[in-house]
Amino acid sequence: MDIAAEVGVTRQCVSLLERGHVDSFSVRTVRAIAAAVGVDMPFAPRGRGAQLDQLVDEEHSSMVDEVVARLAAEGWETMVEFSFNDYGDRGSVDVLAWRAEERALLVVETKSRLADLQQTCRSLDTKARVVPRLAAQARGWRAAAVGVVLVLQESSRERAAVARRAAIFASSFPARNLEVRTWLGRPNRPLRGLWFLRMATTSCAKRGPRAGKGAHGTHAVR
Repeated sequence: MDIAAEVGVTRQCVSLLERGHVDSFSVRTVRAIAAAVGVDMPFAPRGRGAQLDQLVDEEHSSMVDEVVARLAAEGWETMVEFSFNDYGDRGSVDVLAWRAEERALLVVETKSRLADLQQTCRSLDTKARVVPRLAAQARGWRAAAVGVVLVLQESSRERAAVARRAAIFASSFPARNLEVRTWLGRPNRPLRGLWFLRMATTSCAKRGPRAGKGAHGTHAVR
């Protein structure tokens, strides 16, 4: 298997990591390369206070940022971290989005690593039940169609995790990337789907054929 092609980085990047130059790369890059070869790389950083929070949250924040950019391009109004507390049901929605023309509401949960599928399903079921009513009250977003989408980072690890729980995913999130992407452009019905989001992993990411001199790989969604 071509690890560099699988992860979306250069072969030099993989070679440097194989030689132990871990400090040269982001946590996301190390995890992506490790996942491509079937190795779990848990990180438990200590010290540095607020800087650690930023490090741990980097992957999730990058995914949320990419989702928001993609939705904005499709004409959605977005709200990040919509928090709620409704008769004991509490939590927050990573991205809540609204498209006025179709009166469509979208509830997005992003996961850089899928750890507890059952908990994720329970949480999204609660949000699908509670949030449309609360969004109507708080924002005036009275939905005719509601979409619920779980966003996972594109990697062999997450693909394998989904494959291992194929029956659960087929029942809870039957739509996949193409159907989700189509729905974003025409959200005229309810939807529950799974969206694999491909992220640029590092500054040594492969350049596209049209990249300018000195440019690095950019985010891409498929």
